Amino acid sequence: MSQLSRTFCAWALLVPLMACGATQRSAKPVTGETAPDPATPVQKATAAPSNPDSAILADFNARLDNYIKKQRALAKQSPDLKETKNPADIKIAADTLAAKIRMARPTAQQGDIFTPQVAALFRRLMYPQLKGTEGRETKQALSEEDGEVAQINLKMNARWPDSEPLTTTPPNILAALPQLPMDVEYRISNKRHLVLRDVDANIIVDYIYNAIR
Repeated sequence: MSQLSRTFCAWALLVPLMACGATQRSAKPVTGETAPDPATPVQKATAAPSNPDSAILADFNARLDNYIKKQRALAKQSPDLKETKNPADIKIAADTLAAKIRMARPTAQQGDIFTPQVAALFRRLMYPQLKGTEGRETKQALSEEDGEVAQINLKMNARWPDSEPLTTTPPNILAALPQLPMDVEYRISNKRHLVLRDVDANIIVDYIYNAIR
């Protein structure tokens, strides 16, 4: 074979190899890009499903937690009251704490904790407990315990009226509502209003009108 023929054959073999190398180089990602790992599945960007009730309850808990922190801080500033069963001493301690809370939240308004969204959710949570036979029994129990009391105008930061009994909230209602820390409690006023009461200060923290229909 002549020298010219051998040279031509060498070039014929070299050209496909060069083309293959160029193809591989062109498949590499440009600077700044990362080639996907074929072993890693591609994750699709999806929005997390929203739960309106969870968001409302989270807002309620945050507002309540803010109040509890303030209340506990003010309680620590007060002198310790030794355990006593003397109603006068208990009232003095409660009134002292209540006065400090009023100064700490002078612009408190109805709905600060029981926002309209929270009130609507609480009514919805309680509604199944007020239907049918069990609902009639619950309302009857509230009427018998509350008795015939005067209509009380609920006010923020006001002391729980001495003229109104501390009506026990029915167990089925309590079970339907979010659990509270021991600093506060649910109470029923005038057989239908749901009140958030500060246990230690004996004041009205917030309330929902006509929560029980």
